[in-house]
Amino acid sequence: MKRIFLVAGESSGDAHGAALVRALRAQAPDLICEGLGGRQMAEAGMTLRHDLAGEAVMGFFEVVRHFPAIRRLFLDTAAYIESSRPDALVLIDYPGFNIRLAKRAHAAGIPVIYYISPQVWAWKKQRIHTIARCVRRMLVIFPFEQPLYQQVGVDCVYVGHPLLDHVAAYTPQRCFEGAPIVGLLPGSRAQEIARLLPIMIDVAREIRARHPEMRFAAAAVDAARADQVRRIAGDFPIEITVGGMYDILAAARCCMVASGTATVEAALFGAPMTILYRVSPPTYWLARLLVDVEHIGMVNILAGRQIVPEFIQQDASVGRILPQLLELIDDTSARARMVEGLRGVREKLGAGGASDRAAAAILECLQEDRHDG
Repeated sequence: MKRIFLVAGESSGDAHGAALVRALRAQAPDLICEGLGGRQMAEAGMTLRHDLAGEAVMGFFEVVRHFPAIRRLFLDTAAYIESSRPDALVLIDYPGFNIRLAKRAHAAGIPVIYYISPQVWAWKKQRIHTIARCVRRMLVIFPFEQPLYQQVGVDCVYVGHPLLDHVAAYTPQRCFEGAPIVGLLPGSRAQEIARLLPIMIDVAREIRARHPEMRFAAAAVDAARADQVRRIAGDFPIEITVGGMYDILAAARCCMVASGTATVEAALFGAPMTILYRVSPPTYWLARLLVDVEHIGMVNILAGRQIVPEFIQQDASVGRILPQLLELIDDTSARARMVEGLRGVREKLGAGGASDRAAAAILECLQEDRHDG
């Protein structure tokens, strides 16, 4: 009976990992899945050794403050993998933790499969050579990533973006029928919400003064984050949904979105948006030194140009964001151009089925190892 160990951090990795676990179990019902992840992976059938996704922190200096706990978890996980020897280690994004774990597993002779590539094309580009040395197969979700890995000799399979399947599986709940809404999507981490939601609320107040008919809705990944949103919003009338971000995206006239996976999800729904990004000043200073991309939002990176305005650090202010959102609320040429640009991004991502293809590629590796043995 085959056994794999999976590792995912952050809520997006947990969601993609859960879809992967379901696909693996559908294709190989006897496969045993265990690892680090979150609630969604556990519900999909993985034995959860630690809720890594629920504890995700953001930013270099923030990680430093949590380093002792992260190091203890890393050493415990590496020791467990080396002693229990799963048939494969499957890593999902989360490069700071996972690339180090890949090195340990490879040194121990355990095959490593990496699903959802670190952004080696944006920063720390030398990591691609580390990956080439210790990763058996890379499964990428963006088409431009495959040739990058093939150039350095990595067995790389383009499987497509799993968000296409998440969106396709969504059933509208009609939660926000009636008055038009503005979506506030400040991210899944407590740090992101603390930095971005106050700005979003201030912008929302100004919109409400001009459009009193507007409703405002915020998404939270769990009850704790919902309570945090409620505290920050104070007396501002905001509707909070737990786990219902797609209900907001399906209904929103426009959104304010934290930079990250949610920008791609908004694009798949065709929801006009602005992108906000704020981290601690030291983290931003370090990122400016390390990151080599023209745009910070994945939706703009995929488009190859800025189709969505980005408000970074101090530019994430009411004075800069408000005029852009007011244009997106009305039927303006700016709104029409953005909707068209978002449609182009969706077309670039191709068809669904990423989780099934990723599962098949993982199981193929397990079969090859059995025959090699």
